[in-house]
Amino acid sequence: MTEKTKKTNTPKTSSPKTTGKSARSAESKSTDNVGDKQTRTGDGASVKNATPRTVARNTANRTAAGRADEAAATADAPLAMTMPETDEQDGNGVSKKKPAKKSTTRIITKDAEYEGSLRAYSGNAKIDQSVIDGSVFDDDVTEEPISGYYHKSMTIDDTMLSHEAVDGRRRPGKRRKQKTVDLTVAERYEPDPGVGLSSEVVEARIEQGYDNFVKKKSGKSYLSIFIQNIFTFFNILTFIVAAALIAVGAGATQLFFIVIITANIVIGIFQEIRSKMKIDKLSLVSAPSAVVIRDGERSVIPTSDVVLDDIICFEMGKQICTDSIVVRGECEVNESMLTGESEPVKKRAGDMLYSGSFISSGSVIARVEKVGAANYVETLTSHAKKYKKPKSELMNSIKLVIKVLSPFIIAIGALMVWTNYRNIVPDGMTATYKNWNEIVTSAAGSVIGMIPSGMFLLTSLALAASVLRLARKQTLVQDLYCIEMLARVDVLCLDKTGTITDGSMEVNNVIEIKGFESEHSLAEIIGSMLTATGDNNQTALALANKFGYSKALNPTGVLPFSSQRKLSAVTFEGEGTFMLGAPEFVLKDIGVRIEKLINDNAANGFRVMVLAHSPAEIVGEKLPAVRRPVCLLVIEDHIREDAIETIKWFKENNVAVKVISGDNPMTVSEVARRVGVENAELYVSLEGFSDQDVIEAANKYTVFGRVTPDQKRLLVRSIKAKDHTVAMTGDGVNDILAMRESDCSVAMASGAEAARNVSHLVLLNNDFTSMPDVVMEGRRVVNNIQASSAMFLMKTFMSIVLSIIFLAMQQPYPLATNNLMPLETCIIGIPSFFLALQANKNIIRGKFLSNVVSRAVPGGVALVLGVMSMYMYNIFIELPATPDSAYPSQLISMMVITITCVGMMVLFRQCEPFNAFRTVLMLGVVAVTILFLYIMPSIGLEKIGFTQTWFVATVVLSSYFIVTILTKILSSIKLK
Repeated sequence: MTEKTKKTNTPKTSSPKTTGKSARSAESKSTDNVGDKQTRTGDGASVKNATPRTVARNTANRTAAGRADEAAATADAPLAMTMPETDEQDGNGVSKKKPAKKSTTRIITKDAEYEGSLRAYSGNAKIDQSVIDGSVFDDDVTEEPISGYYHKSMTIDDTMLSHEAVDGRRRPGKRRKQKTVDLTVAERYEPDPGVGLSSEVVEARIEQGYDNFVKKKSGKSYLSIFIQNIFTFFNILTFIVAAALIAVGAGATQLFFIVIITANIVIGIFQEIRSKMKIDKLSLVSAPSAVVIRDGERSVIPTSDVVLDDIICFEMGKQICTDSIVVRGECEVNESMLTGESEPVKKRAGDMLYSGSFISSGSVIARVEKVGAANYVETLTSHAKKYKKPKSELMNSIKLVIKVLSPFIIAIGALMVWTNYRNIVPDGMTATYKNWNEIVTSAAGSVIGMIPSGMFLLTSLALAASVLRLARKQTLVQDLYCIEMLARVDVLCLDKTGTITDGSMEVNNVIEIKGFESEHSLAEIIGSMLTATGDNNQTALALANKFGYSKALNPTGVLPFSSQRKLSAVTFEGEGTFMLGAPEFVLKDIGVRIEKLINDNAANGFRVMVLAHSPAEIVGEKLPAVRRPVCLLVIEDHIREDAIETIKWFKENNVAVKVISGDNPMTVSEVARRVGVENAELYVSLEGFSDQDVIEAANKYTVFGRVTPDQKRLLVRSIKAKDHTVAMTGDGVNDILAMRESDCSVAMASGAEAARNVSHLVLLNNDFTSMPDVVMEGRRVVNNIQASSAMFLMKTFMSIVLSIIFLAMQQPYPLATNNLMPLETCIIGIPSFFLALQANKNIIRGKFLSNVVSRAVPGGVALVLGVMSMYMYNIFIELPATPDSAYPSQLISMMVITITCVGMMVLFRQCEPFNAFRTVLMLGVVAVTILFLYIMPSIGLEKIGFTQTWFVATVVLSSYFIVTILTKILSSIKLK
């Protein structure tokens, strides 16, 4: 592999490749001299602190000594994000310091007055939720530093970009396009991890196409919305029928169905575009972002703006957006979305981070190795890194209807044309223009009647309207059909923190255990641990609020917190190792006295953590065996004020709630009991459980404690195995595996980026209490679509059966396209639109297709019997013939009136039980139908006598009882 290389006069001390004493010396010196030399690129751009390197060099094969030196240099580097200074010479050649350009993002620094060993926390320096996520939805970003010791969180601000932030980074007048580039010929750099690339190089990289922009493959484009709404199978069939009618000179009224189809297409396109615009706007709020170091400053940018050789920061919860090589720090990476293996993989300096995986523990600084389509995840045929589509019964049922009806319509339509030709054209004669008019008009009536085109429009319309309603309630729908899946949920799995509780923890009590002595205070020990681990979860923030951050102890070995270990540990120079976490995981032998203290506090709903000490050090990833408890930390997690009402709603709507947490099961059980979770006393700790034990416990207990991420996934899978529809809510990396396993996953916007990416729904307001609104919206959609679809399929069933009957009798089909206009428009089209949007909180029961069929068949049978009754009436009581027509015009009138009124009876049955909305709707339908029949005489209506009127009324009234009886019979059969 070859590439361009450039010679440089950059001193060795400024090169990131310097090792040994010189490297440590360079790192320990002031950064004043960093960046005084520049390297020129081929296009003239300058690169501060960057040296060209050959791509073929395998940086992953660095020596152990090199890694040790680099780690030593990292340890000497300052923890705070400080404003770098550059050297500038005045006219006398004297070097003077010039501050770097101010960042446009919020800068977190440590206070100069607190250079001592302990940073005591004052009221104005309290780190709470507002500091960590204050700018998620806040576009008013100040440049003033926040007072307080910076604890190494590299995404402490701007974890999600606002609409304005994203728009601000777009180039005016240019539309971003994905470029196909060859990375092997790119000039490569190894920028200083503390300085990064210069703005000039970044601009050049973007112009050359060496950025991380990849054309989105999810979601519909505007072009696809037009194509998918216009060129459907049924629309194409309708256009062919219309063209045939125009070719034979059919009347305008027989082409009225084109107006209806066009209106359907326009409404469908408009609603989908409106829905897409709203979703795209909301998606910007939760768009993935990256923290990069450029020109010595940290900034938050969209992941698409990351360029080759950028210095990028990753911490726990961040999804890796581009293949990168670790240059500083250590972390654990979950690559299950790429490999299927859920075991965390340790990554150190020189190791590769693959895009699509996510950080499960620790934090690192890495250099971007590949961008765009060259990333590993982009080479996979399945983009598992995003999210998997829900298994929608509604979507599958609609596809099945299309597959079943398509051959029927084509075959029956062809046979109808052939039969009409034989009946109308005498043997040995050639069909005239008039003959073709009769042939096509009769066949068109059969084909158009069999097409349930409005059913598919109504489905997409109802779902799109639902997306808009949810968007107004700050809920981002990432898949249209996930609304249906959440509506069918009968088991809801949730974590305690952030759902039942609001996540605002505080230390309630500190219980010191006698026997431990140290020259350092408890605040110094815990503060030094928080500084060393860099953990920024809610528990760490609660501890920081109580004890502050400290540098009193010098860390020599760090094991950050992970959901798998449920503890963090730090070895300090000359002080041994301190471990902080769940008592069951920190202490091998808890002891009776300590266990009683833990259980007493847990029974009151408190979370209990233990701080333990060992004189030994961390060796690799192995913790010392000898551990002595130092103190118990009692933490209180505040219950949401409206959590009780939310849990009560799920209980009343037959949704079982299971609480899955990493906390002590007694603590979780007590909190669950307080908010009204049914059977909250049935709790179990999964610590030490085998997979088989977890499977057996899944459906026996309500509260699960000490659960690992793998066990969460296994619990969800086991519950699904018992024919339950399971929803999983989560906000952290420990929830991702379970969320992917569930039927519908819901993430909090303030949670981990990786959790948002794999979820079907994102609660942008981070409010669990909005879940009932989402479920009710899904029920509205599914129940109403079932009722409306039954009306459309009723007409389809009638047309198919009548076509078969008249084909068998070798008779022309009696109904033309205009004869079905009152039924399609007044009885099915308009009412179905309003019924699909009405409120409906009923619990979904049964399968979608069986429910629709059981409702459609009775109405279809009633329509067929009504038409055939009129046909038999004409046989026994012969009506006056009509010239140039196969059937008397009075018979056609009787059939049209019968079809319309029987359809009205079916609609009446669908509206039961009546409320104010349905009563007004029914009265409106009656009025509109009468008006329609009056002003549209060309649909085939002709004045009929008293006897015919009496006969039609008898058939119509009897149809109500036929529909009722058949509905009860089919409901008892319970079609599957």
